[in-house]
Amino acid sequence: MLLALAGYLAFFAAGIVLPGVALQRLLRLPVDTALVLPLGTAFAAGTYWFSLVMQAAWLFPAALVVVAVAALRSPQPWRRAAGPGLKEAWLPLLGVVVFFTLTQYPWNRPAPSGDFMLDPLVTHDTTFHVGLTRELTLGYPPQVPGLAGFPLGYHFGTDLVRAAALRWARVDPFDSISRFDLTTGALALILLLRATAQRLALPPLAVTLAPWTLLLGDLAFLFGTNPQAHWWSDLLRGNLLVSLALANPAVPALALLLGSLLALARGLAREGRPWLVLAALQAGALPYFKVFLGAHLLLGLGVLWLLRPPARIATLVTALPCALATALLALGQGGTSVAVSLAPLDLAQATRKGLLLEPVEGVALAAWGALWLAASLGLRVLGLWPALRALATGPPQACALAAMALAGWPLGLLFRIAPPVFLAGESPHNDSAYFIEQSGPLLWIFTIGALATFARSPARQVLAGLAVAALALPTTLQFGIKKSRLPPDLVPAAMLRAARVVESATRPGEVVLQRPAGRYPPTPLIFAGRRVPYERFTPYLTQFAAPRAIRARHALLARFFRTRDAGQALEIAERLGASVVCLYGPDRLRFPTEGRVEWLHREPGARVLRLNVGHHPERR
Repeated sequence: MLLALAGYLAFFAAGIVLPGVALQRLLRLPVDTALVLPLGTAFAAGTYWFSLVMQAAWLFPAALVVVAVAALRSPQPWRRAAGPGLKEAWLPLLGVVVFFTLTQYPWNRPAPSGDFMLDPLVTHDTTFHVGLTRELTLGYPPQVPGLAGFPLGYHFGTDLVRAAALRWARVDPFDSISRFDLTTGALALILLLRATAQRLALPPLAVTLAPWTLLLGDLAFLFGTNPQAHWWSDLLRGNLLVSLALANPAVPALALLLGSLLALARGLAREGRPWLVLAALQAGALPYFKVFLGAHLLLGLGVLWLLRPPARIATLVTALPCALATALLALGQGGTSVAVSLAPLDLAQATRKGLLLEPVEGVALAAWGALWLAASLGLRVLGLWPALRALATGPPQACALAAMALAGWPLGLLFRIAPPVFLAGESPHNDSAYFIEQSGPLLWIFTIGALATFARSPARQVLAGLAVAALALPTTLQFGIKKSRLPPDLVPAAMLRAARVVESATRPGEVVLQRPAGRYPPTPLIFAGRRVPYERFTPYLTQFAAPRAIRARHALLARFFRTRDAGQALEIAERLGASVVCLYGPDRLRFPTEGRVEWLHREPGARVLRLNVGHHPERR
């Protein structure tokens, strides 16, 4: 772990912090501490992507050297822009680190027994991003992890940064996701929330408390007596807590959103036109980290353009790169596998279904939807009026933030964004919930401003503190206590050893056959960076490929493991581009293997063999 930490710190300093500072100096601007991490993250993702497209790995470090030398040689004196700095961030960062230490840092690492301790919460999403990170070390475009041969259309900005860390600093993606990314992502938001609150001229108490809103929740504890209310923080969709803990791409995307609006505010305040360049740069990068946030920012900028005529040119400069990037993603391959439809109160119905309550309609559904909305907003209901006031009369930055904060719940409750067709056994998931999750931390900015304005006397401060403790902390405490007590999802040591054998016996990106069972993630993919034709551990593959194509791939792989005809089996393997097979537990090959395979590894629970593909006279 010390070596992993050292490698990541070196990458973090050279690959993110350095370009984040250099880009501001190259534009002859004073360095805004809050913008360093979002700018550096966007630069790292963009330059690493360019090196993949050009098939020239050296372009990534070369770009870092160029910006470093240019920044150092700049005649611009070293200055720091006005605003909160690092010293004001250490206390909330410490609080977040303590929270992560209890809930996240212990997972996704080897156990003393040799097993691998997977995080048991949303494991499939973690392993998908680990697989995607490894894919992005192989070339561009990446293939769908767990579905070899299918190109992936996706917003993978965060995964590009992780892949750069893996490629150049040997930082394992499990370490990135479970320890490093979530910490630096929290730091970026802490800095930006303080800077945003100060820029909006909120009371000093609000500026101090703004970063702590990352750990606040809603009123989901009202449903806590229901035995199906397993994770309160994810029940009503308006909390960032789960995404923050699991290093979801929404976190760096939210940092880019706040950073873009902060730079836009500086540009509109006549602190220098180059600030608009930084606003446009971050806005253009944002959709590649989370396309839903790209659409959300466009909504906020569109409202700003309509309501603040003097800011129209600067708003347009910021919005155009974001609009182009969002359109490329939404109209490209990634947008073809999802559909947008009207589905009023679908998310509220989904909560009833999750709680095993009977579906309701008509007046009963409207009443349930009102209760759901009130509980999802929670204490943030106090921020609605300040947000409406900012929308009408606030400065441009506040206007755009208010538009996004207020729009999230209506959008989430009105639409359904999901694949039009699901595979058997898949659970429908409405991605419009992201609009609510994204609006949550933005509405907290206005809420904490209202609370700080109210708490002008010691007595009122006590009342405000009690309200926060009673209404916004129970959900957080439930997450922390339950998460710290969960047992890990163990991947047997034998499967890890088999993955290491596969890694040594194959080339990066080579296809490995294994039975597409759903109990464990595909170990050749997540531990060795080898592709697999199909796996059933990831429940949302229909977001990336047509169900008919997935069923055809499943049928082909099933034939390989069921056939008793060696010729047919070897022909299928050759068709899939595979020569190595992993067998776990009771798995076996039904066709005669004598003279047709070479055993590379055998132990109870895991075996690895190489097929003599291309040398089968009985092939048909």
